[in-house]
Amino acid sequence: MSERLRVVHVITTLTTGGAERQLELLLSHTTSQAAVIALYEGGPVAESIRAGGHSVQVLGMNGWRKPLAWLRLARQLRRYRPDVVHVHLLAAQLWGIPAARLARAPVIVSTEHSLMDDTMEGRPRSNALRRLYRILERLSHHTIAVSARTAERLADWQIAPERITVVDNGIDFTALAFSEDDRHAVREEFSIPQSSVVIGAVGRLDPVKRMDEVIRAAAPHLRAGGHVLLIAGAGDQRADLQRLAEGLKVTDSVRWAGARGDVPRLLSAMDVMVSASRDETFGMAVIEALGNGLSVVFAECPALEELSDRPAWAFKKDGSLCGTLNTALTTAGHRNPVPPELLKRYSIEQAAAGVDEVYRQVVSDRD
Repeated sequence: MSERLRVVHVITTLTTGGAERQLELLLSHTTSQAAVIALYEGGPVAESIRAGGHSVQVLGMNGWRKPLAWLRLARQLRRYRPDVVHVHLLAAQLWGIPAARLARAPVIVSTEHSLMDDTMEGRPRSNALRRLYRILERLSHHTIAVSARTAERLADWQIAPERITVVDNGIDFTALAFSEDDRHAVREEFSIPQSSVVIGAVGRLDPVKRMDEVIRAAAPHLRAGGHVLLIAGAGDQRADLQRLAEGLKVTDSVRWAGARGDVPRLLSAMDVMVSASRDETFGMAVIEALGNGLSVVFAECPALEELSDRPAWAFKKDGSLCGTLNTALTTAGHRNPVPPELLKRYSIEQAAAGVDEVYRQVVSDRD
């Protein structure tokens, strides 16, 4: 297959988030001719993808436009005449797969990013959701799982193994490299003394991420002085978390970065990163922190469990999160080397090549 494949990606939004950022990275390394359609809204990721030279359309599928979404999306897909329609996240699967069928797309590929043990993208895993998912899966041609754990969960939903390919999430380790300049600049931006020890957390402000546990674990250090907690992420839980910080009397030592498109810069400002998330498909925040050389405290990270040897500066929660953080803080103050196995297994170059190979194989099988 000598010509570049035309691929249209359909995703829920292009604001921030792990799936959105993963798509942005894939597009910067793919060999296909790619375009993106976001169902609801654009944002920082959309702007970055456009800057990379790719077409981005936002349907604005809110209000009265929503009932017409399948037809509008099918019309846009026909204009692109894609070889492959690639859908990401449940809403995009719900609207994008039938629309791709209406548009007579030759191949439909779906990536499963967020299937947890008990939830899918915050929705409880129910028999009704499983039945809907299986219908949509049968209307597509192949599913990419972002980790072996995700593939196992798909198998539990009776998705045929031969219709699943594991392509681990990809990391741009070059962009993640520690920067002393970024460390100083970010600390100045948030009025953090250069001498402070910064405890960091990256993720949605959502119950599954358990940012409340991070605040509680960090609180003794924040009250003692010399420590600051920097939280990067947005979500409905922010007001509750701010009230928690106030109740713990640590408000002045917590910085709220909100949704950011420059996570590597924020990581460079940190000394230890904490992930208390109770359920993950991959554990992107943990792997990115290790890519920046940080010591990490984590509760769940399937990507690390796939490695033959976990680095000594990755501390799995053992008992209380506070106790594990205390141990990790003894290693703060220097950058660790990025484990070679991490670089080899989870590079964005390898991930993009894996996705491109899925396209080629499925297109070939359909010819």
